[in-house]
Amino acid sequence: MWRRWIRNLSIELHWMRRNIMRRWRLDTPTVVMGIITIISGCLLFIVIGNGISQIFRSFVPWVSGSRVGEVYWQSIGFGIKTSFIFLCFSCSLIVYILLKLSRRH
Repeated sequence: MWRRWIRNLSIELHWMRRNIMRRWRLDTPTVVMGIITIISGCLLFIVIGNGISQIFRSFVPWVSGSRVGEVYWQSIGFGIKTSFIFLCFSCSLIVYILLKLSRRH
């Protein structure tokens, strides 16, 4: 009985996915790069917000001698995360714009 339900659900999901792809053409390079741009932009927004909140939290109790190393490595990690996500965002935005311009009808 469970196998029959699972089989019916998998068939339904297969046709739903196929209809969604056919209707909105989600498999084109422009749409894929647009989705990647939106996701990386949201991640960049979250990481920058997290970094700003950490900066404010670290300055509330002025950094003492034992926490200097911790704040230092947090700032290094924040810089690496931010630069990596910004690089992904910038590259995907550039590729998205190039794909949009090259597919002009």
